[in-house]
Amino acid sequence: MITRYGMSEAFDMVAMETQTNQYLGGDTSLSCSAQTQAEIDRKVVEVVKEQHEKARTIIRDNKRKLDELAQYLYERETITGDEFMKILLKKEEDPRQIQEQ
Repeated sequence: MITRYGMSEAFDMVAMETQTNQYLGGDTSLSCSAQTQAEIDRKVVEVVKEQHEKARTIIRDNKRKLDELAQYLYERETITGDEFMKILLKKEEDPRQIQEQ
């Protein structure tokens, strides 16, 4: 993402990777200085850490849905896309409403 397509604010839209013979293995090489390669490494680590934290937050915020999907899979072993979306989009019951009943 950063080296092949230049998708980084630090490097703007400059691609720094070249690919040779993409049909026979697709070897790649960086066409930049060692200092720039080190900066690329730092940016890659930064992106990975940001996205890892984002994934953890999504999982934490949707733990009930994840548990419900896991239970469904445990009981049935398979799930269709429609079944997955039905569980995912199902509104959770408000605990206050349950206590009032």
